[in-house]
Amino acid sequence: MASSSPTTQPRKIKLLLDQGFPKPSGFDIHAIDRTIEVVHLHDFDPALAKNSTPDWVLYCTAVTKGFDALVTRDQAQLHQPVEMFVLSCLRAFTVITWKKPIEDPVREWGQLLAYLPEVKKLLEGTAGNSRRPEAIMLPAPTLTAQSVVRASDGIGVYASKHKISHREIRNEALTEVRDWL
Repeated sequence: MASSSPTTQPRKIKLLLDQGFPKPSGFDIHAIDRTIEVVHLHDFDPALAKNSTPDWVLYCTAVTKGFDALVTRDQAQLHQPVEMFVLSCLRAFTVITWKKPIEDPVREWGQLLAYLPEVKKLLEGTAGNSRRPEAIMLPAPTLTAQSVVRASDGIGVYASKHKISHREIRNEALTEVRDWL
């Protein structure tokens, strides 16, 4: 008789959003990833959100309630000795922030969602480390001049690659457009 092993569901990762981090508005995180639970600090404990609570107290409280990480705009926490001492002692909690402040809810959520698969690997200890990271600093989204491509430059690259002239490419493209219309 063959034994069937029960299917194990992935462990849910719980993220606590700091009071300065925007609540998810207009989307359901579970529609994107069912293994993530996101709770805003104000919904978790309004008293902690209203009072001037030391960040290290948030870490300890969050750990006792099963949270894996605090997502915050406040990168300064990573330079505060008491917070870093407590965080180093917890070993099962991570602070997620940005290298450069963004303070734009769309960009912050976009970056968090874009890096979520990698963040999950780090939090689950499957990224080559046996220990969870104590802080994860996400890169700030930026576009530079190198991010912009002019269409005529694209034609030039195609022309060079296929060893034909710009004029030939333009004529072929114009013919295809006319034929389609």
